[in-house]
Amino acid sequence: MIISKEVRIGLLATISLVIFFSGFYFLKGADLFSKDNIYYCNYTNVDGLLNSATVEIRGLVVGHITSLELEEERGVKVTIAVRKDVIIPQGTVATIVSAGLLDGKNIRLDLGKSSSVAEPKSTLLTAEEPGVMDNVTKEITPLIAALRKTVASLDTVIAGVNIVLGEDNRNGIKGTIASINTTADNLAKMTASLNGETENVKGILRNANSFSANLAKNNDTLSRIMANFSNVSNQMAKAPLQRTLAQFDSVSTQLNGITTKINKGEGSLGQLINNKDLYTNMTNLLGDLKAHPSRYINVTVFGKKKKD
Repeated sequence: MIISKEVRIGLLATISLVIFFSGFYFLKGADLFSKDNIYYCNYTNVDGLLNSATVEIRGLVVGHITSLELEEERGVKVTIAVRKDVIIPQGTVATIVSAGLLDGKNIRLDLGKSSSVAEPKSTLLTAEEPGVMDNVTKEITPLIAALRKTVASLDTVIAGVNIVLGEDNRNGIKGTIASINTTADNLAKMTASLNGETENVKGILRNANSFSANLAKNNDTLSRIMANFSNVSNQMAKAPLQRTLAQFDSVSTQLNGITTKINKGEGSLGQLINNKDLYTNMTNLLGDLKAHPSRYINVTVFGKKKKD
């Protein structure tokens, strides 16, 4: 039997398609030559769930999604195919979970605890588990709202500052800044002057230290001087000062009386001082006595009296 070229090409094409689809479903975890149990799941929002996404139980791939259909009343109808060797109890929940940041979403079957088995083509309970991005978005949303309020408050504050910082206030602030700069320059000059006087200050400190050292060395001498001064003070305190002052006052009164009498011409000294004739006669007498002492002084030699 001779097979024509066209038949051979058709058979080769058919075999190639069968091998291609078999490998495709094998990579997806489905067995092309065995029938899977079909179940239905209804979701309000599949949010990134793709056709042919995997169905897992405790991390193990047990099936895949065969179709996604939009229904007006129920939202989205998802058809899943699960291997026949996997028993699905009643009460099993098909939860949409995130497979990762870049891997999209899958369906996880959380098996129920009932002893009854869910019949194929029955509708399973459903749930949606927030993914990583959903959690991040949930956390960031309040922060964004707070940031918006902060920006609005900041705009209000800036507007208030612009109103306060009018032309006059800006000029005043410029003047204040200029005064601060001038003060800073003066402080810098003062600091430079103090730095220039550092040696003088050091000399003064050295002299002060030397003086302190000398005081420390002469501490005993100073102590004796202070003790002597204290003794003198005690002796002066114990002396009969009142009686001495009274005697001094009495002597002063007597001297005043004598001076008064002399001024009045009383007594020989008063006559001598106040009587000009007596003073003149006494002066002449003293002059004559000096010129002719023999008149007043007689010297006898050998018992004879010399006559003038």
